[in-house]
Amino acid sequence: MVDRALADRFIAGALAAGAEVFESPSVGKALAEVSALLSEAKLTRLIASPSLRRAAQGAHLEAAFPEALEEIAGAQAGIVRADYGAAETGTLVHLDAGDVEKLIWTLPPLCVCLLEHRRLVPDLQSLAAAISDHLSRGGRPGPQVSLVTGPSRTADIECQLTIGVQGPGRLVIFLVDGEVG
Repeated sequence: MVDRALADRFIAGALAAGAEVFESPSVGKALAEVSALLSEAKLTRLIASPSLRRAAQGAHLEAAFPEALEEIAGAQAGIVRADYGAAETGTLVHLDAGDVEKLIWTLPPLCVCLLEHRRLVPDLQSLAAAISDHLSRGGRPGPQVSLVTGPSRTADIECQLTIGVQGPGRLVIFLVDGEVG
């Protein structure tokens, strides 16, 4: 069951940060909308998180599922699943296992992110234990946590805002019912 107040708060925060947000009753419908969005934008080189392989193939979404850094270059769009969404700020939380996963959502100019309604939390403090547990796993490459609030933006010394210099210039979030991946 969707916590409407939490979802509305997340959506408001994400929109304020410059993201685009859509809600979908299922992963299949969300991926069909992703396919239409990519077609409309004439984007053909899509990469997706390997954890989304089954869902993407079930929706007939043509995407590469890179497992090495070399396979990511030149992608026009990346599609990933966020682990959590912090409603207070509209922030996506990614508990990345390594560099490949992180680069799928940070390197292409368009990032499409699937987030389950049930993975929304009120704020980042609510995730302290989950983040600590993830980071304590260790290994090589080490686990990483990424917080994404809107498309990439930076300002130079003269305070000129530029979008998309250090990450995607466009962030599209699909809040979905049901399980992703």
